[in-house]
Amino acid sequence: MAKRPDELVAQINKLVEELASLSSVTTHTPKQKFPPSKKGAAGALSMLIEEGFFNSPKNLQSVLEKLKEIGRYYSKVLVSMNLLNLVKRRVLSRHQEGKSKNWHYVLRK
Repeated sequence: MAKRPDELVAQINKLVEELASLSSVTTHTPKQKFPPSKKGAAGALSMLIEEGFFNSPKNLQSVLEKLKEIGRYYSKVLVSMNLLNLVKRRVLSRHQEGKSKNWHYVLRK
């Protein structure tokens, strides 16, 4: 039952060729792959960035209002933490409005 190594290699090559020919015969069409949908507050903020919402400075209240307009209801704390994460990742930058505690977020260029 022992085969020589060159016989085994030839048999393996033959099987690989058979498998390759079978895979090209299949007639199914591959499904179109869509990018994964963005979820949560981070995904909603990413959508706003892609739409150009942050091309001009926006405060937290205007961001919350815009999210409500598109049907995304998140708490103020959740949105502010995600905005801060975007600032830390250097996607957005923030500037303080005068001496108040209000921050304005704008796309970093």
